[in-house]
Amino acid sequence: MDEKKLNTGLTILAFIIIVVGLIMSIRIMVGYEDMVGPAITLSMILMGIGAGVAVLFGVYQLVTNLKKNMRMLIGLAAFIIVALISFSLADDTVLRSYPEGVTSLGVKYSEGGIFVMYILVILAGLSAIIAEISRIFK
Repeated sequence: MDEKKLNTGLTILAFIIIVVGLIMSIRIMVGYEDMVGPAITLSMILMGIGAGVAVLFGVYQLVTNLKKNMRMLIGLAAFIIVALISFSLADDTVLRSYPEGVTSLGVKYSEGGIFVMYILVILAGLSAIIAEISRIFK
């Protein structure tokens, strides 16, 4: 498909979505509360489409510029390793003091997430200290 036709089609689609949203907003403002549900549904659908397009664009950029993004891939792999280690070390014991409905899986996810945060904060602090020390010696 020609890029000019694609841009024209996307512009027309965006204009249609704006007009529909504007009509729904005006109807809600004048007292038609029955439009609130469809407006929220439309918003959620559009946010989902936007998020999906953003993820697909990011994956496309990653795959097409693989050599350029090698440092990012190494960082992502390191994060995954830290997360796996943290979740494997996390305890899943549900204490009596926890609110009702708390599951052992929820406890394990919470504790694992806290471990990940601790490790990343410590690494960020060490990275800042090392960067400052190396700047002094340059």
